[in-house]
This record gives sequence, structure tokens and C-alpha cells, in this order.
Amino acid sequence: MKITAVTAFPFRLPVRRDFKWAGLIADLGGFVAVRVETEGGVTGFGEATPLPDWGGDWGRRCGETQASVVQMIEQVLAPALIGLDATAVTAARAAMDRVLIGNSYAKCAIDIALHDAWGKIVGQPVYKLLGGAVRDSVPVAHMIGLMHEAEALDEGLGAVADGVHALQIKGGVDLARDVRLVAALRRELGHDITLRLDANQGYGHGKAATQAVLRLAEAGASLVEQPTTGLPFMAAVTAASPLPIIADESCWDIHDALDVAERGAADCLSIYLAKAGGFVGAGGVARVAAARKMACDVNGSIESAIGTAANVHFALAHGAVTLGAVIAISAPAGTHPCRIAGRYYEDDVLTAPMAVADGAILPLDAPGLGIVVDEDKLAHYRCH
Repeated sequence: MKITAVTAFPFRLPVRRDFKWAGLIADLGGFVAVRVETEGGVTGFGEATPLPDWGGDWGRRCGETQASVVQMIEQVLAPALIGLDATAVTAARAAMDRVLIGNSYAKCAIDIALHDAWGKIVGQPVYKLLGGAVRDSVPVAHMIGLMHEAEALDEGLGAVADGVHALQIKGGVDLARDVRLVAALRRELGHDITLRLDANQGYGHGKAATQAVLRLAEAGASLVEQPTTGLPFMAAVTAASPLPIIADESCWDIHDALDVAERGAADCLSIYLAKAGGFVGAGGVARVAAARKMACDVNGSIESAIGTAANVHFALAHGAVTLGAVIAISAPAGTHPCRIAGRYYEDDVLTAPMAVADGAILPLDAPGLGIVVDEDKLAHYRCH
């Protein structure tokens, strides 16, 4: 089943409300769809959720945009892939790395599409191609964006009422606000809900970041994600923290994962398929985490149904992914199973909603990504 065509185009979904986090300038909801066609008539779908203003520690990773992803796929990556075996996903990743440095979001979109095509060719869901399920479902952690405290409290309480057992609270701009919000959520929700404060590198360096984590611990936080920038500062905070520290911006690929583990720069890792360039690269991060007994989550930039399905398959198949996944619960307009939890968009590009039980997404068992992509919706939301 050789690859005969790789195409890409941008699209945008309508958001339920505005979601922001520290340092984010771009609006949520912009994507690039990728189609991989094979000589046997199988189509694989992939997705990128590029951000121009997010790039890891010290800005060492380049930001990507919808336009840059489309250009790199069409002009650089697609020509390197035409004629290759669509099921040889590791070889495809190597071919992409030979012709293009970085640009992990563009590579991720193609990698997802190749896995979708591979699963359809052999009649198996992607999680079985990755080794099979190690859990029965994927627990969701609902993201509370940067918003007024009263709104954030309502968002969190509403998500828990929908059944989720974990919240990711965006902070890092105003520590006093973050402490008050965590304390209020803990009072209202009790001790059975995981409260994870994500500072997106916003708490400064050295003692300032450590003191911020200590105040959040006193307020009732369960974990703190990326309180500072750079492995030396992350290691200092991790050593002093009574709470587990999660590395996100500090850990993109397997090399970063090794560095974080060796330097004691975090207790946990946040895995993005996009940061690592897709399933192939993200699998390396998960294996490092498993070897070093580091808990992981699957996270991202709130993907559409295509990227969310990929996240679900990855989380099902990797034992290290024990933390709640900060991902959407994807559903077409009017069919979402929740009022708030996992509901970031008013519509999505799949034909039926993802099934949820007890705040967790159930396995997607159809071949490939396990969803039927609504191509009319993709065309409707396409950016022209």
C-alpha cells in the first residue's frame, strides 16, 4: 500500500468560550487537516494544532502556524513520502527527518494520518497497532483557562458535575489569584478531585518559583505543571517541592525526556504527540518515562476530533500515561455528552460523539483512528 498523495489545508472550529493560558496569543480552534491517500484507495486523516507563540524552554523550539504547516507538508514532506509504504511509519518518520529539521507539528499531522491509514488497511484500531490497550478508558482532566476567578470556579465545578475527576487550572500570571482559586476549588470539591495548576513557565526562577509551589501546596493543589523555565530551575523547584512537578515545555521529545529524568527536573512528563512529531516520537518519551517510573499525561492544544482520537489511542496503549489527559471530548453540534467537561468547541468534524463513562473516554474500536471524519464538516470549516 504505497502512498500516492499527501495533502493539507487549514480549518477552524467554533469555540464554546474563549480559552487562554499564560503566553498564548493565538486563538484556540485553528487546525490543519492532512489526507494521506494510498494506491489501494485507503485514506488516512491527520491533524496539526499549530501555535506560533509556543516553543519550549528559552524559545528553542520554533512556533508553527497553519500556513507554515501546510507549506512544509506540501512543498517538503509530501515529495519525500510519495511511493513509500503507508504502513512503514517508522521509516516515514526517518524520511521526514532527513528532509526537514524541526517542524514537529507538521510531521505529527502526517504521522497520525499514516497510522489511521495503517489501521484501516489491516482492519485494526490504532491502539492495537501500538501494542494493545493497557487500560479500559482514558480519564479526562478538564482545562480551566485564564479567566476571572468566579468564572473559573463555575467552570471547574461544572466540569466535575459532568463526571471528570481532575482539573487542569491555567495560571502563572497572578500567583495570588491562582492560590485563591485552588483553595476555593478544594473547599468546594473536597479531596477526591485532582487539582493540577499549570503555570506555563510563569512563576519566575529560583526561589520565586519554589515559593509559588509551596503556596499552591498549602492551598490544596495536587500537582504543579511547568512552574518555571529551563532544566536547572525546574530541578531546583522539583527538589524543594512537596508536590509532584510536571514538565511540559521542558520536554518535547525523547532527548528532552532523558535530560529531564537525568537532571531530576520533574517528577512527571506531559506528552504531546505534536511536540514529539507523532506516535513514533511520543512513544519514545513514554518509554523513557516508564523506565524511570515517571507518571505521564497526554496533553495538547485542545485538538479537533482527529487529533483527539489520536491522543485517546496513545493513552490507551501506554502504561506510563496514568494522569488525567487534558484533551477534548469530541462531538458534533448538539450531541455533546457533557455541559462543560471536555467541551471546548460547539461542533467537530466527526459524525458521532465519543462515548464517555465516569469522566473517561471509552476506546475507539473501529479501524484506524476509530472515528468517521465528516468531510462535509471539514469543507464547511475550511479556511479560505
